Amino acid sequence: MSNDLQWTPLQHHDQAMERLKPFTEPLSPAVAAPTESHLEEFASVIENIIVPRLLMSHVHNANRITLKRARLDGEGVKDFIELTMDEEPDAAIGFVQGLLDNGVAFQDVLLKLMAPAARELGERWAHDSTNFVEVTLGVARMHRILREFDGVPEHMWSQVGAGRSVLLMPVPGEQHTFGLRLVQEFLLRESWSVITRSVPKVADIHKIVAKGEFDVIGLSLSGETLIDSLRSSIAEIRDITKSSGTKILIGGQLFSERPDLVESLGADAYAPDAPSTVTLLNRWAYEAAAPR
Repeated sequence: MSNDLQWTPLQHHDQAMERLKPFTEPLSPAVAAPTESHLEEFASVIENIIVPRLLMSHVHNANRITLKRARLDGEGVKDFIELTMDEEPDAAIGFVQGLLDNGVAFQDVLLKLMAPAARELGERWAHDSTNFVEVTLGVARMHRILREFDGVPEHMWSQVGAGRSVLLMPVPGEQHTFGLRLVQEFLLRESWSVITRSVPKVADIHKIVAKGEFDVIGLSLSGETLIDSLRSSIAEIRDITKSSGTKILIGGQLFSERPDLVESLGADAYAPDAPSTVTLLNRWAYEAAAPR
């Protein structure tokens, strides 16, 4: 944790967290600071899912803001990062709007501005040069931009997941939900029915899983301390869904470092990031729909 945050007086920290509420509450009911791997995943989603599916940008009803600089080089990325953490909530959106108004393609904004900015924020967090409030606010503002300037019209969304459902949950006790939020957004664009839940105890999983029939249940874990909770969660889900053929998917940075854990935990597969999660679930959907 950054020393800036450690030594901030309590009342100032409370004021800062109040500033975050309008932007972080839509992301997760319990906000945990994104890790460097989560921000790398955010950049990967931009590059591997949004841009390939982007036909053209459709920007409506955005306020035009006069810009001193509107470019996509290294300095432009730094300017953009500062605007995502600015006290003016529309500053970053205004920056993007200015680029679009000046003829910059939205896919270039994504690839040359937002993806590098997400990685830069991750590096700043890893090197302890940006604190919790700044990183979380920056990520939330970039998330908002994706919603405001989404260039893929709904009628162009894939229908691969139509009629199929997925339950996404952090392992009981897990606080990091940023990765799940990204997965949810892009599975929705594949027409999956996505339900997200969070429970404090493994025993509470039964009530959620038993209520619905899910094609896939995804569990996320960021560190090894909750590995026993994950193992128990998988065993509980298997017991409830043993006759339904529900697939269990796990994700999180831990499994990139320890792929041997996937099979031993009893999961069907591991996905290292949001793009691979979408690809895998769509493949399962195709396989399930194929004539036998």
